[in-house]
Amino acid sequence: MKVWKRIEPTVVNKIGYRTIVTKTFKLPDDSTKGFQTIDQEDTHFSGVVALTEDNQVIVAQQFRPGPEKIMTEIPGGKVDGGEDYQAAAVRELAEETGYNPGKIISIGQIYKSAYSNGIHHYYFATNCQRVVSGQQLDDSEFIDVKLISPKEFIANALKGQMTDIGAVLLAYERLVNLS
Repeated sequence: MKVWKRIEPTVVNKIGYRTIVTKTFKLPDDSTKGFQTIDQEDTHFSGVVALTEDNQVIVAQQFRPGPEKIMTEIPGGKVDGGEDYQAAAVRELAEETGYNPGKIISIGQIYKSAYSNGIHHYYFATNCQRVVSGQQLDDSEFIDVKLISPKEFIANALKGQMTDIGAVLLAYERLVNLS
């Protein structure tokens, strides 16, 4: 197996806040083909599996337009230009849930899809405490903050009720040891 050779030009289109990048490659049979990918190249996202002092998982519940239902999610979002990945996770936790971590560690990074240019960085936070300032949501965010057990958190992922199930996998061993 060889890495395909990328051929220019790359075409970038913005649709709302989404970016579609068309990349063209020379395939192993010498043909060429364009592939549409999502997210601007070199885009990074950070998310955090966050636990309170009594080991309850802090989740954000919100309506998601793709599946057209309320999903359970970990706090997270896009990393701002020049922002540290861990700092972005801490910022998103505070903005979306009103919590700050006591301790936070990296648990890994993943590509969510074979057609995504974005890299998702995940963290595990413990001893999180609610801060006085509360949520600071974007204009299209309507988030209910819930505290659930690690067992329920894992069950939600297995039942398809969550986004960011990659974060659940990366945090799985730590979560199981709490149950």
